[in-house]
Amino acid sequence: MPIPIVALALTAFALGTAELVPNGLLPLISSDLGISVSLAGWVTTSFALGAVIGGPIVAAATLRLPRKTLVIGLTLVFLVANAVTASGGSLLVVALSRALAGAMLGGFLGTAITIARGLVAPSKQATAIAVVFTGFTTSNVIAVPLGNLAGRAAGWSAAFWLVSALAAVGVVAMWLVLPSAPGGAAEDRGFGVLRNGRLWTLFLAISLGYGGLFVVHTYIAPFLISVTGVSQGAVTWLLLLFGVGLIVGNSLGGRYADRSVTRTVVVILSGLVVSLLALWALGSLLPAVIVLLVLLGGTGFGMVPPLQSYVLQVAGTASALVSALAAAAFNFGVAFGSAVGGTVLARTLDYPVLAVVGAAMTALGLVAFLATRPGARAGTPEVPVAQPV
Repeated sequence: MPIPIVALALTAFALGTAELVPNGLLPLISSDLGISVSLAGWVTTSFALGAVIGGPIVAAATLRLPRKTLVIGLTLVFLVANAVTASGGSLLVVALSRALAGAMLGGFLGTAITIARGLVAPSKQATAIAVVFTGFTTSNVIAVPLGNLAGRAAGWSAAFWLVSALAAVGVVAMWLVLPSAPGGAAEDRGFGVLRNGRLWTLFLAISLGYGGLFVVHTYIAPFLISVTGVSQGAVTWLLLLFGVGLIVGNSLGGRYADRSVTRTVVVILSGLVVSLLALWALGSLLPAVIVLLVLLGGTGFGMVPPLQSYVLQVAGTASALVSALAAAAFNFGVAFGSAVGGTVLARTLDYPVLAVVGAAMTALGLVAFLATRPGARAGTPEVPVAQPV
């Protein structure tokens, strides 16, 4: 991969750290701000809402800006927003700054994907997207635990100062190695591409397919403790296995999508359905859970590069707006899956049932995906649409 794509991945690493690092620090945040833990949850929720709603708005408002300038500018605003979060003395300030940071994440991913695709040959475009998302997913394995350690040692705000420092490194890297490029000519088509019904069906497929994982993953810690019977301390190490799976799955998903998007997505979504059902049946057996956590991480995050690549094929343009909407669909899947899982638990208090519900949701996502390909045969190689940066 060209060095500029590595710089984008490095920046995605910083932005990905910001998304999930508060989850392990909510008790500290609630204590410091003098609010309940449930209210402190808005520190995470506001970021997701910013990415879902603000990301596409940012992308739409900046279509004509030079892309190098844009990604650097978005990252600088993100850096400042995290600094405000670290300095914020009230929930309102923290939530608003987190929403702003989330919007910058959504705008950055949309633009970074279009830059990455334009730097490689058509046969490597899904792999390039996977490299950008490798930075994003790797943060869940490396930076999030480090951020939590920093937060516990020096106060929760230290985690956000760490994120700002990582973002500063990303800004310098992009400024040094990204090629200067104008806004893409593909966007001259305006918003007409959004009239494509297949595109919106695909966004639905993304939200359902990805959301099925988070019906379970959002509550994986209590699942492992109450169903598998492990200790709280063991949960951290078991989740590292999930992280290993997501890194491998993200890489393989991009590589095989360059050969056939349809086959790759069908195999991955089907694999996620089977893995979730296996977790329902074998969740009390630790050896099985160890294997299944790797598979869940691999299939859950392996779908991201091929689906992001396929979105741009269906749209027929390398529009940053379309990429940002796809990123918003993934984020909506996280929020929707978590909400469904919470509703199920409120009614049943049965953790294994979550896996069945998640499998059903992902299966619906697979059906929606197949509906976007009328007359196409799984396994037929696709030729990605080549677009200039």
